[in-house]
Parts: sequence; structure tokens; C-alpha cells
Amino acid sequence: MLSRIAKVAGIFSEALRDAVLFLRFNSYSPFVDRSKRAFYKIIIEAHTIEKGLSLQQPRLLFGKDKVRFVMAALSRYDIGYSPVPAHMSLGALEAYLNYHAQAGASDPLLDEIRAYLKQWEARLPKPWKGGTREYSFNGQAAGDLQHLIASRSSVRTLRNAPIDPDRIVEAISLAQQAPSQCNRQATRVHTYQDPARIRELLALQGGSRGFAESVGNLFVVSSDICAWGGPGQRNQAYVDGALFAMCLLLACRSMGWGACPLNLAIDHRTESAIRRAGGIPDGERLILMIAFGEPSAPDTRVAFSPRRPPAEIATLHA
Repeated sequence: MLSRIAKVAGIFSEALRDAVLFLRFNSYSPFVDRSKRAFYKIIIEAHTIEKGLSLQQPRLLFGKDKVRFVMAALSRYDIGYSPVPAHMSLGALEAYLNYHAQAGASDPLLDEIRAYLKQWEARLPKPWKGGTREYSFNGQAAGDLQHLIASRSSVRTLRNAPIDPDRIVEAISLAQQAPSQCNRQATRVHTYQDPARIRELLALQGGSRGFAESVGNLFVVSSDICAWGGPGQRNQAYVDGALFAMCLLLACRSMGWGACPLNLAIDHRTESAIRRAGGIPDGERLILMIAFGEPSAPDTRVAFSPRRPPAEIATLHA
């Protein structure tokens, strides 16, 4: 009975710490760097313009308030922090202008955008990476992707040897195709190859018994809490982080590596210890670890892990 009470009390304690952490580092917090807050806010609003332009028949002059907000916010933004919001905003504004030019529309707002873009050309030369792009389903071999997904398994028989950093960056770049809410891209990836540090991190994680010594490469996936604000977004760090992590696992498989996700079902004390050991900022929420590396042999053994029949998990509503 006492153990049950202690567990319930622990749930309340951890939930309170979750709330404190979110309050301290969320996008409305005055304790968070202003440039970081502006980075996410501009991306969120610029993405609303991109979304509108990606519709089949965008309404003419949609989102006037959003357009003016983006221009004003970008004018105040320190581009030295990151050029991404500027590229995204300017590309979206240029696409907005082009769409209305093709439609033969005229409005003072369009003149404002045209003058605004002219001012920015000297500061950030084209091409701007934002707006919309063409997308085609033709020529995509669906079977290749199906094979990649179906062939993924958690591999624990790894070579204890570091992988070339350039190839690791290539895998991370592939994983960046993961969707994120309003293109926030708040997921972070910390990579470790020092054997002593990996052992320390895995010991804190506690789920790699029997194969920890064969881990020569380790990811810790986290999410920047500052990307989220308001009670409705309190769990979004986990959603976006998990989507990225799945893409990272598939990227590892596509590179010919074995990979094994390691959960971080831990309390705040352990999470803080992992942050300290890994040099991870306090404002990042830990999502999971991924042990990865070259397989110890071309043919190996993995857990069967049978999947439930689709009928047990799928509800097809009318």
C-alpha cells in the first residue's frame, strides 16, 4: 500500500517539475533569449503564408495581417542568430507576390511587399529558400520505401568503431525531412563517440545491458522547449522529437548501419544527470537515445517482436 502511495506521489512530483521546466523555457518565458523566441515566432507566421500558397486555389490577398507581421518582425530580427527565418519569410513573400502577379491582382499590400523585398536583396541575396516548390508522385519507387520501412529492426550487434562524422551529418540531414509543427525544427541531435562518455550516458539510461560495450556511436535526441508556448503545446516536444527520431532510425538503415532506440522513461533527476554528462542545455527536453554503428556482421540476429494484426489497432470510421 505504501509503495502505491509513493508511486502516486512521485507522479505528482514529476508532473510539477514538468510544469516548472516548461514555464522556465517556453516561448513566452522572459528568461529565454529574445533572438531565439523571435526565430520560432517568425518561422511559425511565415509558414502560415506558405500553407496558404500551397492550397489548390488560394484566396486572393489572404493573410494580410500575417504578411505585415512577418515583415515587421523580420525587420527587428537579428539575422546573425540564424538566416533561416529570413530565407523562409522572404521566399514566402516573394511567392505571395508572384502568385498575385499571375492572377493580375493589385493592392497597396503588394506594393509594400515589392519594396520590402527590394530592400532585403542587398542584405540577403537570392535565391531565398521559402515559399512553395513543385512536387510530383511520378518516378517515385514506392516499393523501395516499403522495403526500407519493413526491413528496419532494432540491431544490438554493432561494431564498436566510430563512424565518419561526415556520414553522420548526412544521416541527420536525411532525418531533417521529418515534419514538424509549423516547420519549427526544434529537434536537436547530440552525437557521442568517446567510449567513456558513451558508457556514462548508457549507464544513466539503464537499458543497454548486454551490448553497451559494442556501442561506438550514440545519438541523444532532444527538443528545444522554447519552440513551444501555451498549455496546448506542452507535449509537442515529444511529438516532433519522436517523428524526427523515426526518420533518423530509417536514415541509419539507409546508410547500412544498425541502430537501436533506447527509451528515456526517466525521472527529472536522471534527466538532469544525462544533460550534465552529455553537455546538453537545460532548455532541451530529452526524447530518446539511439545506439548506432556498422553491423558486426552482414547477417545477424534481431528480436522477432511480432506486430499486432492491423485489425487490432485500426478503426476505419465512415
